[in-house]
Amino acid sequence: MSSKKTLFLQITLILLLLLPTLTACGNGQSKAEDFIVSVQMPQRSLSQGQNFVLTLTLQNNSIKNKDVESIILPAAFIKGVNAFNTQPAMPRGINSNGDWVFEYERTIAPQGLERVAFYFETAPTGHFEAKGVVNTSERSYEFALDLTVLGVNPADWSPGAAKPISDDAVYEPPYLSVVKIDAFAEQDGQRTQVWSGNGAIISSDGLILTSADVVLSDRYFQLSDLLVSLTVDAEVPPVPSYRASIVQADAKLGLAIIKPRETLDGKAIDYSLLDLPVLALGDSQVLEQDAELRVTGYPQAPNTSELMSERNLRLNDFGAEFPFGEGSLWHADRAIETGYLGAPVLNEAGELVAVPIHKSPITFDPRIVACEPVVDGNRDGRIDALDSCPRTSLPIDTLRPIHLAQEMIDAARRGEISISMAGIAQPLSHTPVKLLDTDDFSNNRNQWKITGNDFGEQKIEDGAYLFKVHKPMTQLWSSVGYGYDQPMQIDVEARVTAPVYNGEFGVICGLTETERTVFAVSENGYFAIWKVQNDAMHYLQDWRYGGFDAEQTLNLSVQCGQGWYQFAVNQRVLAQGTDPDFTSGLTGLYVASYDKGGLTVQFDNFSVSIIE
Repeated sequence: MSSKKTLFLQITLILLLLLPTLTACGNGQSKAEDFIVSVQMPQRSLSQGQNFVLTLTLQNNSIKNKDVESIILPAAFIKGVNAFNTQPAMPRGINSNGDWVFEYERTIAPQGLERVAFYFETAPTGHFEAKGVVNTSERSYEFALDLTVLGVNPADWSPGAAKPISDDAVYEPPYLSVVKIDAFAEQDGQRTQVWSGNGAIISSDGLILTSADVVLSDRYFQLSDLLVSLTVDAEVPPVPSYRASIVQADAKLGLAIIKPRETLDGKAIDYSLLDLPVLALGDSQVLEQDAELRVTGYPQAPNTSELMSERNLRLNDFGAEFPFGEGSLWHADRAIETGYLGAPVLNEAGELVAVPIHKSPITFDPRIVACEPVVDGNRDGRIDALDSCPRTSLPIDTLRPIHLAQEMIDAARRGEISISMAGIAQPLSHTPVKLLDTDDFSNNRNQWKITGNDFGEQKIEDGAYLFKVHKPMTQLWSSVGYGYDQPMQIDVEARVTAPVYNGEFGVICGLTETERTVFAVSENGYFAIWKVQNDAMHYLQDWRYGGFDAEQTLNLSVQCGQGWYQFAVNQRVLAQGTDPDFTSGLTGLYVASYDKGGLTVQFDNFSVSIIE
């Protein structure tokens, strides 16, 4: 009996000793951890060239000051990113291991916390997992980093410096430098061609200038490969020759440069042995209005006979675009037919002076453009003639002059890799407005829709308006009684509280029984503007990567009215243009998820103004 009592006392003592530790483990932290480093970064996979924010929260749980000296991001992680800046600003060095060492030098008071933000752009593809370190005057604290980047550039691929072009170079006929580019993505486990475009060889070892839309992933298709087909004869289809990767790409500029990385059978390329026909670069700054141009490429649709074609153009006018200035957008006397995206535009001497790109708002009615839809654009559960054409299948009404690509070309020739899907957005200029009303959702005085069923629910809760999507293929929206003939501005804060990583949400203008205009953002950082008229949908602005972090609170600002629209996110103008078909109607909010249920979005600080 005494032995059992002794054993009981021993077990009790052990449990009492272990109890604090077990309690601490249940909270996800150690009792002895007087300083905690928390990490916030995207949980989903990213594409090459996308922006993201890495936020570190430094929390001092002790009863004395904590002196933080430095923050180290390991080489195994930073090889997958390019750095923009930090908040707060910090000097950066590199240690002997190749790690980035940031001098923080802050004192955190007892029970205080500080946040540090790192702004990055993804670079090569791969999975980058490592441990970072926060160094204090007393000890070091580790934190976990985990990043997955998808795209067409293998992590170990390097383009190398391009072969120089001699001053006495002899150029072949221009058409021999034209290539066809096929873009592939994985669909249902199958490698599938999703669109095609054109390009022009600008170095003998394979640098190819094209449109960024041809080689960058979009919201629906994550590109996994690029196939380059060479021209051997103008009278026969191009010959599939190489798999390629991106050297330079700028979505804002609308241009990209790619380079072959391997043969079709997977063999590495010896660039010193390549001797491809080079297209001479012309001076795009000396051209005048009415200049004669021609575009050469492969405009045929996929899976059809692919023969080279040529179209004559006349330079109609010179447009401006932020931040490139005057003369940065050319317009021809007519739209270029479908399929010439990325093809070389030649002057009378046969020199490359411009590239066809999609920069103007999409004004082509998908119902009268011959193309094959590839995504369920109107979200009715099927892909059919009511869906919009992909951008690569639309006529082209914009040319980008070659002089704006010179910095990109120079960087590509040096072998530097840079991919930017977002680019530079114009800062929002605050238009004079007359405020009509604000709503902080402390109550439901504006009579927003309150509902709940198997598909979703909408309710006022904790000072916010919540949309919860229960099932896939579900749209939820609610209107409020503000609709004026004058142009309006709608502002609202939106935050995803339960992600599905491909949901979308935004603002509705001009809502009637038969029409509405939707300004939407997606969880993966894209934005779009579309109109619905009598159940038919067409885009004013197709889905584009916006560069914002949808895992944070977003400030959405929409201007809409007869003849004009503007869409800004976090004080950056992402799209603007004209809408002659706008009809006055109610204002509303919108949430949708199509792939899966579970999405929850909360709206707050809604306001409506009349633009003066």
